[in-house]
Amino acid sequence: MAVKNISVKFKNALGVNQALKAPLGTANDIINFRKHPTQGWLCDRGIEPWWDQSPSFTVSGEIITNVQQALLGEKFDSLFVWTKQSANQVYILAEQGGYLYYIWGNKGSGISTDWRRNVVLLDGGRHIPRANEVGTQFIPFGNRLLIINGVNKPIWFYGDNIIRDYSFLLPTPSIEVLPIQPDYLLLPTSTDLTTGTAFPNFQTVPAGLGDTGQGDTSVFSYRMTFIMDSGSESPMSAAAFVTWTVPADANAERRFGIFVNDIPLGPKGCVARRIYRTKNQRLGNQSSAQEGIYYFVKQINDNSSEEFIDIVSDNALTNTAALSASSTIDSLYHFGATWNNRIWLAGGVTHPVKIIYSEAGLPEQFPVFNTFELGNGTGGAITKLYSYYNNLLVFRESSIEVVRTNGVNFSISTVSPNIGTRASDSIQLVPEIGVVFLTNDGFYAISGGLDGGSTISVTKISADIANEVARISTASICRATSTYSTKEKEYWCHYPEKGSKIPTRGAVLHTDDATWSLRHAEVKTKANRFAFTAMATDPDGNILLGTKPRWRTVAGDPSNPVTNGARGTLVGLHVWSGANYWGNTLVAVLASQVWTYTATKIALPQNIWESGWIDFGDNSIKHRVFNLDVEILSFGDNAIDLDYGKDYDSAWNAAPSQKPAKSETLFTVSEDAVFGPATPTVTKVPFTVGKSAIKDYRIIRIRWDINTALVDNFRFRLKSTYPMHLLSFNINYDSNDQLPLNQKARGNSGQPY
Repeated sequence: MAVKNISVKFKNALGVNQALKAPLGTANDIINFRKHPTQGWLCDRGIEPWWDQSPSFTVSGEIITNVQQALLGEKFDSLFVWTKQSANQVYILAEQGGYLYYIWGNKGSGISTDWRRNVVLLDGGRHIPRANEVGTQFIPFGNRLLIINGVNKPIWFYGDNIIRDYSFLLPTPSIEVLPIQPDYLLLPTSTDLTTGTAFPNFQTVPAGLGDTGQGDTSVFSYRMTFIMDSGSESPMSAAAFVTWTVPADANAERRFGIFVNDIPLGPKGCVARRIYRTKNQRLGNQSSAQEGIYYFVKQINDNSSEEFIDIVSDNALTNTAALSASSTIDSLYHFGATWNNRIWLAGGVTHPVKIIYSEAGLPEQFPVFNTFELGNGTGGAITKLYSYYNNLLVFRESSIEVVRTNGVNFSISTVSPNIGTRASDSIQLVPEIGVVFLTNDGFYAISGGLDGGSTISVTKISADIANEVARISTASICRATSTYSTKEKEYWCHYPEKGSKIPTRGAVLHTDDATWSLRHAEVKTKANRFAFTAMATDPDGNILLGTKPRWRTVAGDPSNPVTNGARGTLVGLHVWSGANYWGNTLVAVLASQVWTYTATKIALPQNIWESGWIDFGDNSIKHRVFNLDVEILSFGDNAIDLDYGKDYDSAWNAAPSQKPAKSETLFTVSEDAVFGPATPTVTKVPFTVGKSAIKDYRIIRIRWDINTALVDNFRFRLKSTYPMHLLSFNINYDSNDQLPLNQKARGNSGQPY
């Protein structure tokens, strides 16, 4: 029996690969690390509240509003960062507890007793999505933002607290045309005047309307539309008619001006109203080839005038109304996108497989025939519209279609007949990879489809995290949320774990090398600290996290969530940053109608790099691991823990802690002056900002002695709550060349087969 002293030469620490026989150097789990731009894995992130609450603040119980209660106690149902075009304005929009609002900005410490100093409320009483529902969608179009959720009225947001209803949800009201009584001009034997006879009349000039022959009957029909500030025109109103007959008397041969009365005022955002009219449709006399065609008569460039007298003759009418009439829309479209200079709407409970699209450049004007019906086939309901360069992707529950244009017409075709998604908010465009999205069986990427004849392909990219994908709750996958950060160079999708209705775990795709890592609590009992229910990224690449506060009493009574001594964890909007803590816990006490909140910073969670099972190339023979060397960057006097496991045992064995500092100078005044813990060791010179010199990062080696005895398989994990930058590792072991034991098969009687 020969014994070999072997060393696994330094292997770079790689991303997650959960295959049964993963390459050496890959990890089974990487918790809360980020990929360093140059090399290795770095854990140096915490989360800090958008408003850094002061250690103690009060809110009067008499003036506390529902909005304040939502800000302090409700989960985030949506989060979106909108940069308004042609204006240096960034709006952070959010929904909590049925309230839609945007944030003014960071106002410093504390939450004001007047919520208006912190947020601007846009809408209330909104639908709160359930665990199997997708939340609100935000669709930018130029310098406006469309906000829809498939239930409440669509909102057209301009910024600066200016909103109005989007498009035309109700039919355009009709105008009133007063009747004409031409025989009142018969003098001196005129009949009595009746209402509506005081119209201008013309006898010798070619002005006014109507035929002048004795016994001629004239008929005119009027319609109107609203013109909105987006340039869109409402559907035409119902027709309003006026008719009169010329009496058998030459003195009555007149043309008339028609009095249009009580012109309806348009909705908010209406800047003009247009009046259309037919030419004389003549009843009982000569026929007209122009019957039923409406012509433009007048645009009233205000939203206040209520009267107009039409004296425009038929010969002066030249511009016909649009042949393709627009239609009203309903508020039940759930998904939308901007593409081809149009607004596209689709989906929702009422029309799950229908798509409509606006006129080019007119985002609120939807012609009747601008529609696609996908059919109720195997693809299921529409779950997202996504603009992808020169294509419009149509995601469905179990298929993907694409809309293209040849410059004149639109066509739709199938990209994938059996891959779709219900996780609408997991869809993000990730540079160098494509459009990434989550399905029931993993993450996929759509690529290709640009000009030049290339085709669109759909590729699965999550084979390395198959075990993690199996943990995702398919029942609540609609609540998955995601974002892409140019600063962090990562796509982060957060999703509910099986048995949960809110996202508490996340998978991160690092775009530098297309590797994966994970973000979640080390133990499930602390999963609420990763309850990120909405995500977004600001223009600087900072990741924003909307949370779900977890309120409980000091005694732990979950049925009484807001009372004296109630505690809330991760309250409000947070930022993924270099903070050395993990948000705040609020303790609320009510006394004499005054709520007193005390804010306490939460300690950072464990950051873990965990290897897969290592069989040293052959698990049929025995191995003895002596020690583990790790190449790491120095980060001061902060402990790093090592656990190791043997032979697929679920238990972990602890090794003594080590510090990421050079051994020769550790605990001395010569120790590198880098950021360390709040209380340095006695022999170490405290770091002083502005005075202490910071040396460049130093690559050092740390060794843990283990001595596992003989094992078949081995794994390890490095843990730290402080910054740690892992580069590579080396395992020193020996190997016993004993062949695997032969198992002599025996039957139930104990005799050989």
